[in-house]
Amino acid sequence: MIVLDHTAVLALCRGHRMLSGLAVIGTDEPGQRAHVPALCLLAASLELPGATAHVGALPAVEFLSLDFAAAAVVEQTVSAGVDWRHAHAVYATATGEPESLVLTATPEAYIGTGVWAVDIGKP
Repeated sequence: MIVLDHTAVLALCRGHRMLSGLAVIGTDEPGQRAHVPALCLLAASLELPGATAHVGALPAVEFLSLDFAAAAVVEQTVSAGVDWRHAHAVYATATGEPESLVLTATPEAYIGTGVWAVDIGKP
C-alpha cells in the first residue's frame, strides 16, 4: 500500500510530478494506489485550504477513514511522541500490506516508528 502523509498531499496539491502521475493515472491494483489517511488530509487542508477538494477530485486516490480502532491506536502513537499529523500515516502503513510505505517530504518524522518512509523531496 502506498500512503501519502500530509506533506505528500501538500506536494500533490502543489503539482509534484511523480505524485500527480500516481494520483491521476492510478492502477487496477489496490496496493499500488495512493491512499490518504483522514488525519493527513485534515492536516494538509489546515495548511492549504482547498486541499481536500483538490485531492478528492483525483480519480486514483483512496481515503482511509479513522474508525474507533484506528483512533485508539493513533492516540497511543501520539502519546508515544509521534506528531498527530503523521500518526494516522504510521497506523495505516503499519497495518497495511507487508510492502506498505509512506511517501513524505519529512522522512525523519518516521524514524523509530518501524514505517518505511520514502523521501519525495521538499515540496
